[in-house]
Amino acid sequence: MENPSFYHLLTFLYIGFAKLSNNEITLAQEMSIKRKIAEWLDLSYRNVDQYEMIMRESLQWFNSYPEDEQKTHLLIIANQIANTDTIDEIVIKKVLSEIRDIAVSNGVFQQEEKMLHDELAKIMGVNIKTIDDHCGPLENLTKKTEEIEEAVAIKNQTIGFRYGNSDLSEDVTPPKAKSKGKKNK
Repeated sequence: MENPSFYHLLTFLYIGFAKLSNNEITLAQEMSIKRKIAEWLDLSYRNVDQYEMIMRESLQWFNSYPEDEQKTHLLIIANQIANTDTIDEIVIKKVLSEIRDIAVSNGVFQQEEKMLHDELAKIMGVNIKTIDDHCGPLENLTKKTEEIEEAVAIKNQTIGFRYGNSDLSEDVTPPKAKSKGKKNK
């Protein structure tokens, strides 16, 4: 695209992030992207045509690259946004925050999304790290969840107090209280 506007660059970045981090753009992510761009444009009835044109042209622009080149162009666009004269660090942090919003719009911030986010942040000159370096792969997550649930169930069965004999099957009668009446002698 020749001479793309800032809004084209931003839309390209958001579309590229959603597509490359998940291999698809979910409906929730698409709606999140549309809301973000609408906010940037201060969308109203006066500029709805401009909004629709930016969305359409940016998607076509992203899809015009072969799949094996899309990430390279995404990183170029991220660098271009960061090096625009009118863009400061606060705007870049807002863009990265919106990328995180797009990532979690479907309810999960996946490891692949975190990795791409961090790569974009680095290229844009912001030291934000979301990836979980200390966490191992989550292959055994279901097994771990089952183990935790089993341990909680066992723990819940043993709640209570026991005095004296541990065999509760015996009939235990409480000691008789002493009467306070007069004693007959």
